[in-house]
Amino acid sequence: MKTPTFPTFPVAKIDFDALFALQKANVETMMQAQHVLIEAVQAASKAQYGWLQESLESVQAVMTGKFDTEKKPDAYLADVKAAAEKFVVVAQTQMDLGMKAQAEAMDLLTKRATANVDEVQKVAA
Repeated sequence: MKTPTFPTFPVAKIDFDALFALQKANVETMMQAQHVLIEAVQAASKAQYGWLQESLESVQAVMTGKFDTEKKPDAYLADVKAAAEKFVVVAQTQMDLGMKAQAEAMDLLTKRATANVDEVQKVAA
């Protein structure tokens, strides 16, 4: 009786050192992108905290009797307008920080993805 033979399939050789190096580079890139985003969040939080602290100090001054009764309504309107403008500046700063960080993180990830395509070909070669 003849022993059955199974067809042989070519198996690609895998360079495990290159595969681990590829994954290590991926993790490092993700950590860099995360660091960029965390720095942006911290900067935005500091800007918002500064604005909030200024606002609370102004309200506290009014509430503790440092209210200027001689001040005309137009002067108070100017104060409110200045506070609103400050808020807009802080909001714009936060948006700019977020957009910059997002663009930088995406740039890092895009470059890593492009490098992965080249490196995967080397791993399976």
